[in-house]
Amino acid sequence: MRVAMLDMPLTGADATESPTEASARAGDRAAWNQLIARYDRRVVLVLLGTGLKPQQARDVAQEAWLRLIRQADAGKLSRLQLPGLAVRQALFLARSEARKAPGALTEPDGPSLAVESPEARYLALEALARAREHLAELSPSAQRVFGLLYAEPHLSHAEIAARIGLSVQRVRQIICEVRKELRAGLEGET
Repeated sequence: MRVAMLDMPLTGADATESPTEASARAGDRAAWNQLIARYDRRVVLVLLGTGLKPQQARDVAQEAWLRLIRQADAGKLSRLQLPGLAVRQALFLARSEARKAPGALTEPDGPSLAVESPEARYLALEALARAREHLAELSPSAQRVFGLLYAEPHLSHAEIAARIGLSVQRVRQIICEVRKELRAGLEGET
């Protein structure tokens, strides 16, 4: 079962805030502990259903609860509607982590794409192949700069310039040119 049900409007008992939820929103830590004990398993199970490993699911769920507590303490929550709010927060965090994951866009035999549907995966792989074609048309120095920039993201522009034997300004110029060409090439084909 996918998580699409979470987008449905809240009805019945879920639409109103319980006294425990109101106490938690007001800053009562004991109430938060009760709510977490009651709903944490559901949040973790939903995350497991998205393909996260058990430890990752527990970590994301814990971070979701911490964010909800912080938001409530800051007065940013008008109501706590649990477990739906906690599940939505956890799914948001899981998607954010998937987007940040290194190597998320790779060949089919590599790690899976951080997208949800087969169609989106296919389109992303197709865009990756087109980007590689555009990169192959670049000058050798531009390919080296671009390769170092993304193969070793910890390198500064000055370190890249020193490795290749160019000025820092030229490295920055090449990066801007390559990005512009890639963007124009990919947008022109879609």
